Amino acid sequence: MKHVALIGLLAAGLLAGCEDGSYDEAEAGAGERMYAISDEVTVTGSRQARDGFMASAPQPAPPPPPSLDNAQSPGGPQVDDMVQRLIAYSFNYQLETPADATASLIDRHREACLGAGADTCQVINANVYEQGHGVAGTLSLRALPVWIETFRDGLADDVDAADGRIRNQSQSAQDLTSTIYDMEARLEAKRTLRTRLTALLERPGASVEEMVQVERELARVQGDIEGSEAQIRAMRGRVSMSALTLNYTSRVEPVSRSAFDPLDRALRNLTGNFARGLANMLTFLAGFLPWLIVIVPTGWFLTRWFGGMLKRRREAAAKT
Repeated sequence: MKHVALIGLLAAGLLAGCEDGSYDEAEAGAGERMYAISDEVTVTGSRQARDGFMASAPQPAPPPPPSLDNAQSPGGPQVDDMVQRLIAYSFNYQLETPADATASLIDRHREACLGAGADTCQVINANVYEQGHGVAGTLSLRALPVWIETFRDGLADDVDAADGRIRNQSQSAQDLTSTIYDMEARLEAKRTLRTRLTALLERPGASVEEMVQVERELARVQGDIEGSEAQIRAMRGRVSMSALTLNYTSRVEPVSRSAFDPLDRALRNLTGNFARGLANMLTFLAGFLPWLIVIVPTGWFLTRWFGGMLKRRREAAAKT
């Protein structure tokens, strides 16, 4: 039982370090060196290239902490300059085009993204739908910042060529620097905990109960590690590829294009109106037909009765 208590205390202590973010100065210096190397190749290199660069690069000694005078002096290094900012950008455009040019413009922009390749531009969402007498649609893209800038530079000319205009445009940015660095620091601590738990699992002379508890804790830590890795990959993907959303609407014509539009609509609706009228008449007959079984015999009987009564009165009047 002493071993079980030792394992529990070790796991609790390491997990508390993961959650509170309390590391000693040596671990903090190693984490900063890892960020300085890995962030340099965040956008331009793949994970494999980054890992190779980290393995081959010499590990320099941690620089001494800057003094207060150096941090505040104009020529001294600033703290913000030592950390690469990880910012996710989003761009939104509202475009207005003629009704007959909206669908073709959406297809042209979608094909431009697909032609750049999945590594450069990705179509997240594309839809076209009718809106009143025109066509509207939405196109959501995620692409490299270089491709986004090139596309935005030519967007105004592309819309002008379609006889349209840009009604509204906006840009937003989300700073993920603190979130990503904090998650990576916690991930490194969890990996350290996994290594120590693995060492405890391989310790000779451990009882079955101890091994079961260590394996249970190791499985939980491994799940946390995989979840954190997935979240970090997703956030770094948002940083490396910007989001672009294009909303298309058709221009509303101020006046009717033809004086014969009402007649044209009436002719197009002729068949539908005739069918609806015939359907209403059949519905009326279907509801009135049962009453004919009662009305016809009753009317015939009343007619014979009134006719006989009038005949008898005329005969009585003739005798007198």
